[in-house]
Amino acid sequence: MELLKKQERKWTNIILIIITLAIIGYVAYIKGWIHFGSKQAIALQATQELLKINVKDKPYVGVNKKQIFHVTRDGITAYGLEGDEIWRDTFSFNNFVVMQKEPYIAIGSKNGQAVHVFNDKGKQYEVPSTYPIVYFSINEAGGLVTIANNDKSYIITAYNELGEKLCGRTTFVKEHGYPLVAELSPENKKLIMSYSSVDEPQVVSRVYCMDVNDLNEEILDNVEYGREQNNNLVYEIEFISEDTWVSIGDKLIVWYDIEGNELGQQQKLSLVFVPYLHTMSQYGLGYMPMIISEKPTQNIVHRQDELAYFNHLGEKTVSIDLESGVESIYADGDGVVIQNGNVFKGYNKLGNIVFEYTAGTDVNKVIYISSIKKGIAINKESVLLLTPKRGGE
Repeated sequence: MELLKKQERKWTNIILIIITLAIIGYVAYIKGWIHFGSKQAIALQATQELLKINVKDKPYVGVNKKQIFHVTRDGITAYGLEGDEIWRDTFSFNNFVVMQKEPYIAIGSKNGQAVHVFNDKGKQYEVPSTYPIVYFSINEAGGLVTIANNDKSYIITAYNELGEKLCGRTTFVKEHGYPLVAELSPENKKLIMSYSSVDEPQVVSRVYCMDVNDLNEEILDNVEYGREQNNNLVYEIEFISEDTWVSIGDKLIVWYDIEGNELGQQQKLSLVFVPYLHTMSQYGLGYMPMIISEKPTQNIVHRQDELAYFNHLGEKTVSIDLESGVESIYADGDGVVIQNGNVFKGYNKLGNIVFEYTAGTDVNKVIYISSIKKGIAINKESVLLLTPKRGGE
């Protein structure tokens, strides 16, 4: 009997040790303290033409939930990875703008008076505006934010996934400055807004947080907190998790939690591209990939860029010195794809190289779908399916 109890205690201790090691390993993984050894990069090749593109339409092509979506000024069409049409919708936009946070896509135009929102099922809602819309954004929950200009004031309005108004704020330039960006948190609970003042001796950015709480009417002062940044122009706001957001400025980048507490910052990072995540990481505390350079204005042929990842505390966890300047970057919750000439390389969110593709045609964008180890390449005339070469894994 005593022997049986000893064996039970032994197995209990072993199980507790395994659980403890698993927890430690997970925490280290999401904080970026450990990197697992990378496998050899998959070599991709173009195996099929999925659809034709008319360059005169100046189209936009993206991937959303394993669907290819093709946008022109006349509408949007979604295709499967075999090139079969799934759904379509029509609209009329000159100089259209596309914003995406998978599974939602928002389409409007600069100074237009409507924004259309879609997901992988098709059109979800449309938001009209009395005044020209100078900015809009979408989040993972289908929440939309618009900034409209009525000449005398700016109106920031947030909507839920049904197109219903959540909250709004009207400000005057001489009192608050110009609103540059506004983002809804992933669960539509907070609205973060950045204003810039130009009537002061130096540039001042004021970032405000509004508590949404499903408000159906505007409250005169519903600001929960504000943060002021002197001599820094905040031109982008990114949520990297449900509880962490990043204000990106020309001289200072700051990480905050959802309550506005500063978690970390990076100063004087010379960004080559504005960071934008088409999908937010679904696991862990989030990450922010950036392309930085000591000489960002130098000719791309002679420039040597760095691919860097930053965690939720603003700490650099991955640093990869690239052979030369980066021409384009596509980032999502799984990793990034960078372009140098006709060579595209994909890295996961731990910084390990995943694939490499050498384009034989004038390809301007590659998007990789990690769950199925396939991708698409977009050139001026067509969309190509990319699959691993035999023996390329």
